[in-house]
Amino acid sequence: MTASAAAGRLPSGVVVTYNPPAGLVARLRTVLAQTERVVVVDNGSSLPPDLDDLDASDAARVELVALGCNLGLAAALNRGIEQVRALGATQALLLDHDSQPEPGLVTRLHRAMLDHPRQVAVAAPRIAYAHPDIRCRWPSSRPGQRWWFRFAYATEMPHPQPVDLVIGSGMLLDIDAWERVGRFDESLFIDLVDTEFCLRARSLGYDVLAVPHATLSHVLGDVEQRHLLGVPVYPTHHSAIRHYYLSRNRIILTRRYGWRYPNWLYYETMSAIKLTIKVALFEPERARKLASMWQGTIDGVLHDGQKTAGAAGTRT
Repeated sequence: MTASAAAGRLPSGVVVTYNPPAGLVARLRTVLAQTERVVVVDNGSSLPPDLDDLDASDAARVELVALGCNLGLAAALNRGIEQVRALGATQALLLDHDSQPEPGLVTRLHRAMLDHPRQVAVAAPRIAYAHPDIRCRWPSSRPGQRWWFRFAYATEMPHPQPVDLVIGSGMLLDIDAWERVGRFDESLFIDLVDTEFCLRARSLGYDVLAVPHATLSHVLGDVEQRHLLGVPVYPTHHSAIRHYYLSRNRIILTRRYGWRYPNWLYYETMSAIKLTIKVALFEPERARKLASMWQGTIDGVLHDGQKTAGAAGTRT
């Protein structure tokens, strides 16, 4: 159990926006119902997020931090966590602009962290995706198991358990752990930022906790169901730039963590192969996306660990 998890105060929310879809104010209200305050970090949207529909009491608990340009997801998260820490928060609920916590999410995540016998860096909820056939699952390897992993399905988990990694949206982050582990890696810019933090936290002795009875509604790209040899697959239709960062960052993380966590490397390699097949067979602009994936792979091999020049101006 972490020291800050025992403090007993409500966490603060950190919501990162980038040209957010309609309904942001309604989603913020659901976050405010479970948190002390919310910091909205806008990552260079074309128009600032419209928060005028918040009533006075809610507006007093929402702060907008406008970065002015797209500094990337990692940078936006770090700015938001810094801000809520300065306001006295010991935990932060991290959310994308299209995610919505179901009632009781924060209470269940907080209780799971309190009850867990080991230090927890983050606790994460079951993800309810927009497509009803996508099941929430986490890669999970048993202690001492280096070369294999299994999926822990939320519907089959009777209680919270440590897993290998979780997605960033919905994380309840212990801020003391964030300070000890280190910030989200801004050189990654966007994709696999959460994966890198989970791997780094685990390497320093923290657990990453999946909590199946807490639920977050979350949008994963523009998902559709297709079939390959009779098996359902789910292309996400992410942009070419997202595929670039996914490919680049996989290589960067492989260089950092592949030998320490070969089971993660196996999982990530299989994910890359499946994604390439889905893009090649089912997505529009496949030539452009495949070229971006190849360029990302090359740049990952050549990456020197420093922030990519010009990343702050990149549009996702």
